[in-house]
Amino acid sequence: MDEETQQYRPWIDIETSAQLPDLRLRGEGQDLEFKSELPEQAHAIAKSIAAFASSNDGRVIYGVRDDGEIVGIDGAADPKVRDVIERRISGAAREVRPPVHPSVTWAEHAGRVVCVVAVEKGFEALYYSNQRAIIRRGGASRPAEPGEVEDVFRRRYVSTSGTAPLPSTKEICGRLHRFLELLNQDRHEPLTVVDLARAMDLSSPAELDAVFEGRQAPTFAVLDQLCARFALDKEWLSTGRNQPFASPADHRARVAELDRLLERQTPEYVYLVRSKSDVGEAFLIAQADPLKFWRMSECWHVSDRVGGGGAADLLALYKQFKTWIRESQSWMMLGRSVEPSVAQAIVNGEIHPGIVENMPLSHWWDDLTDLEHKWTTREQSRMAYGKSFIAAQDILRRMLEEPARR
Repeated sequence: MDEETQQYRPWIDIETSAQLPDLRLRGEGQDLEFKSELPEQAHAIAKSIAAFASSNDGRVIYGVRDDGEIVGIDGAADPKVRDVIERRISGAAREVRPPVHPSVTWAEHAGRVVCVVAVEKGFEALYYSNQRAIIRRGGASRPAEPGEVEDVFRRRYVSTSGTAPLPSTKEICGRLHRFLELLNQDRHEPLTVVDLARAMDLSSPAELDAVFEGRQAPTFAVLDQLCARFALDKEWLSTGRNQPFASPADHRARVAELDRLLERQTPEYVYLVRSKSDVGEAFLIAQADPLKFWRMSECWHVSDRVGGGGAADLLALYKQFKTWIRESQSWMMLGRSVEPSVAQAIVNGEIHPGIVENMPLSHWWDDLTDLEHKWTTREQSRMAYGKSFIAAQDILRRMLEEPARR
């Protein structure tokens, strides 16, 4: 079969076939890799693909030795053989994280058929194979060193507007472990990274585990997914500023906005939390599922430490509690009376708000509405909630009686 006939086979790429003599003479380099045969292991195929996706456009040619000799691929004239090879390459490319979609063509020189895999530089900063970031350096595709990974991310995410670069993988890794530690505080059966990956609907825990252990640099997509799934503060996780569970502004509400916010966020449980301090700081915590909790309200004072505006808030809170007692809700209301240090840590976002889940039940919020002490005596309320609680009830009673005197 002469050269002219070979160029017209329907499955042969004419342009690449014409380039083969020059490519073999040029040799391997930053954008070209030779392999004498298709590797048996998928991760070996994926490694070459990930390297070019991370670094630059490039081609892997199977059927060419390292020295440039074209040896061809046995049986490539058979369409079934070509189909198997193309499916193996496509499968290996899907194992790259994020997945890559290379193009596969066939070329021929001197009667020998080669497979050409063309990979475009990806949009992500780095691509991973077998849980390692892979880069192309000269004529080699290899795992990136930790310093190279950080350098890539710093160059990628430093914008012309002067925003800070993505923090080091090591720092984020440390904060992730701190997050898991806080999540497991007072938990009978500690959660693992596998549990988190399952909660995030990840296909495998391997990638998340690699991020937690610092073997893989986290992408912003992974950080965003973690924060959204577990109500974790994005600023803290990314930069270390703020606190782990700082309540986002769009999660907090004044008393008048509580019902609207609850209907929008549809939690399963709402915890009405009050501190045992003399100030009686009170706030709400929402629970969407066993792993997602967030503080969803401003902090009010259920005591005589209210001032002018605080007294109005106290009255609004009282009326809201009366409404919740009278009307059924799609979420369950549970009261909690907590130590001052715990309340302060929750408000500051220093500890996981889910810590209140296994605390003893308290009826402080519905007892607050019992201003005439029909089901709890004044002394019983004082013993249970302190003098400041009774003082709050006295303020409410006076505020409710005031319009009647006019």
